[in-house]
Amino acid sequence: MRLRGCAWAVLTALLSGCATSYNVATKQQESLLISSDREIRMGESISKRVEEEYPPLRDPELLARLDRVGQRISEVSDRRDVIYRFVLIEEKEPNAFALPGGIIYVTTGLLELVKSDDELASVLGHEIGHVVARHIVKRIQGALGLEALQVLVIASGSGDPRARAGMELALTSILSAYSQSDELEADRLGTRYLKKAKFQPLAGVDFMTRLRDRTYKEPPRQFSYFRTHPFFADRIRAIRSEATGQIQFDDYINIKE
Repeated sequence: MRLRGCAWAVLTALLSGCATSYNVATKQQESLLISSDREIRMGESISKRVEEEYPPLRDPELLARLDRVGQRISEVSDRRDVIYRFVLIEEKEPNAFALPGGIIYVTTGLLELVKSDDELASVLGHEIGHVVARHIVKRIQGALGLEALQVLVIASGSGDPRARAGMELALTSILSAYSQSDELEADRLGTRYLKKAKFQPLAGVDFMTRLRDRTYKEPPRQFSYFRTHPFFADRIRAIRSEATGQIQFDDYINIKE
């Protein structure tokens, strides 16, 4: 009972500090309980949990490529109050995901699948789009409960071991599939940033087509630790529309989806 009362007290304090601001990228008014500073601390805290299971690789050449492409995208993004950091981890499945505050993880499997810096930029642009639109924070905020509040506590510097469950909840929320609207918004933002950074904006279509074909050729797998990006046909259509202002008939065909 004391713990529950403490949680409600923290929630009340958070609500009283709720900030409403206009997001120039999404063109929406947003009410957020989590400030940028707290978001950054939360991401740093959660990253420790990720790297317990998947230690970052220290390959200088691969990291230099990842950072070069990622920073080129981040420099034209609509959010500059965070420092984007790109981390490579050993995992055969092609995936990428972003933590609160701009830490973006990329697997070795994804680097093997992309065929050019333009395609890599399309993936990183998508993840930066999630950070810019604050989809990650909104997911945690939307599921706000005792466990999520504990994440906020540990992100503020508390060493309370009960926060572990809260961190796991936040991490599960981050790594599970986003809503379709969030995915499409991140695709549109990422493609916009590719154009501004002088990458090939249709590279995302090439990558999504290859990822789709690879996925359909493989047997079904159990849900993995990393989230997947569904809705291939819808995502290809969104990327093409943002890149060219046009769509093709084939973009409306949802084969196997």
